[in-house]
Amino acid sequence: MAKAICIIPARLESSRFPNKILTDIQGMPMFERVYHIAQVSGVFARVFVATPNPEILELCEQRGIAAIATSFDHPCGSSRVFEAALQVEEDWDVVVNLQADQPFLPTSYLKTVVEAVGANPIATIAYEEAGEKDEHTVKVIRNKKGEGVYFSRFPIPFSVPGTSEVVRLCHLGLYAYKKEFALSYEGDFKSVLALQESLEQLDFIHHGYNIDVALVPHSVPEVNVPEDLVLAQKMGLL
Repeated sequence: MAKAICIIPARLESSRFPNKILTDIQGMPMFERVYHIAQVSGVFARVFVATPNPEILELCEQRGIAAIATSFDHPCGSSRVFEAALQVEEDWDVVVNLQADQPFLPTSYLKTVVEAVGANPIATIAYEEAGEKDEHTVKVIRNKKGEGVYFSRFPIPFSVPGTSEVVRLCHLGLYAYKKEFALSYEGDFKSVLALQESLEQLDFIHHGYNIDVALVPHSVPEVNVPEDLVLAQKMGLL
């Protein structure tokens, strides 16, 4: 397996749930819980938190967490990861963008996304799900090579009346990038599709890059809004 590092983009200014990464998850702030998942996974040579917030940097110093200070001016997590990756002095082949609001992610999914990096510079993961899902759950269509053709908040593919029930692929926001790509990407995440759907991966597709999409067994609760914590508690995760 390629030598991988993990960078966790972490900021306090979430529009739907401000300061959510400081929410207590199993006795530690959410971002630290995510950092711990990456650390114990055995997948990464190094794990870093990338943040523009002095409060997070100070917490990282207090708790012995490797942190990289970044600019406030980033349109998405991948953009922040790319800036932070430029500051990593150790040698590495692949960087994983692990979002700070995924405190329930199985460690096996981290290995899956790293192993999914092949001929293409980007890899991510998805799971099968029957039925309708809201706009917070991103859907993806793959081609026969397992590459993501399109990602959308809309329930794609459309199901024509009278056809069988659609089993959709739903995307989990976990990305792995080859080093050369992460250090040289020239897109600004402001392409029309990326802005329309508010999905950073559509910027990669807009610029002509293919994305490998590996399948994982099941969904993972993410924390997008406060109500997601209530759901996680009902599921016995808190």
